[in-house]
Amino acid sequence: MQLIIFNHFDRISKAAFHPQERVGVVRGLLISFGVLMLSGVVPAAEAATPTAIEPAIKATTFVFGAPAGAASGTQVTDTAPYDAAKGYGFVSIPGGNEHAFSLRVPPGDYLVTATLGNPKAPSRTSIWAEDRRLVAAPVTVKKGETRTVTFRVNVRNAFLDPAEQDAVKSPHVGLRGDEPEGRTWDDQLTISVSGSAPALVSLTVAPVTGRRVLIAGDSTVTDQAGTDYASWGQMLPRFLGPDIIVANHARSGETMKSFLTSLRWDKLLSEIRSGDVVLIQFAHNDEKKQWPRTYAAADGAYPAYLAAFVADVRQRGAEPVLVTPVARRTFNASGKIDNSHAGYDSAVRDVATRLNVPLIDLTAKTTQMYETLGPDISPLAFGNGGKDKTHHNAYGAYMIACFVAQDLSGFAGLNINAAADLPVCSPEHPDDPRHFALEAADWPVMRAEVTQKDEVTPR
Repeated sequence: MQLIIFNHFDRISKAAFHPQERVGVVRGLLISFGVLMLSGVVPAAEAATPTAIEPAIKATTFVFGAPAGAASGTQVTDTAPYDAAKGYGFVSIPGGNEHAFSLRVPPGDYLVTATLGNPKAPSRTSIWAEDRRLVAAPVTVKKGETRTVTFRVNVRNAFLDPAEQDAVKSPHVGLRGDEPEGRTWDDQLTISVSGSAPALVSLTVAPVTGRRVLIAGDSTVTDQAGTDYASWGQMLPRFLGPDIIVANHARSGETMKSFLTSLRWDKLLSEIRSGDVVLIQFAHNDEKKQWPRTYAAADGAYPAYLAAFVADVRQRGAEPVLVTPVARRTFNASGKIDNSHAGYDSAVRDVATRLNVPLIDLTAKTTQMYETLGPDISPLAFGNGGKDKTHHNAYGAYMIACFVAQDLSGFAGLNINAAADLPVCSPEHPDDPRHFALEAADWPVMRAEVTQKDEVTPR
């Protein structure tokens, strides 16, 4: 019966822009709820008319690889592929180094409890959500012991509520590239484990309401799922407290203007609750004059867009945080980084000062980090085996996300808690990229091919 509810909400999310059909689907949901009440599955106190998604979904537990009766929950074999009729199963890519489990759920936020351990051997497990969001530090467990880890995951689809100007077509985010095949915009919650000896015993999933940290940005911020590429937005959940939900709306190639015209900004705004925090980092593509449709001058449209984004966020009772763009690895003959964002990083600082907005200066922090590592070691922080000078790998993204979390948790007015195990991180003393928290086996590949192209150099 629980799957019936999931199916009804799945239909609501896909057909919510046709009022008559929505009424029919909701009626079906209410009928299903009535059946559950009569069967005694749902107590009467919990069976009020569903005015939102969360009250209709109860906690669901899945147990993996254990003998029947060994634990309470739905038993799932480690090799069971995703079954659309059941609404759950494994979606790991063939030949990959991850074990990825998906559960069909309606859009919303979910509290996930993962139990880890192996009765026969020590284990080391890294946990990722959706398109490779790191939700916890790698967990090591002794032989015969178990450990539980809790985290929160945002699940969304591409649809928006219609407005007066949407008389013909239902509005939705303009997805590009491999996004339609990815795990961010689908109707499933996907949890993936990897590591030298991963050991997932069970997962419990339940809807939850909490504070969100929403992110708007480009390829240096987005959830990268291909080969060795990574961005700081997908690493951020690991560094924030378990009460925070990170919703990363960033996408490769985006400018502030395209973020608006593709309705990504509308989608982000539609998910804001009062008290949420919105991180905004652009410039990498806004500064490209060879893209005249979306070019925004540092002394013209760019700061104006920033100010408009800040106003949009504040209008909804949320708190904006402006982030200067991460630096490119552009060393000069003196071993210093030439600022390829000159004018744009200062525009962000100026808007933050003028509008009294918290500022995270990643241009300065990443410049310091690259210079500390030096021209020979700093390529180990970048994708495509270090050939890319703009996009990071797991190490680079991990370090930058730690900087962001450190600053974010330090803003007194935001009341954002850092993870209890937030490591000490500093651009003046970055970790050695050859020996840091994530091992090679921890890094899962969720795409069969490279999806991040080398950046077009601004001119």
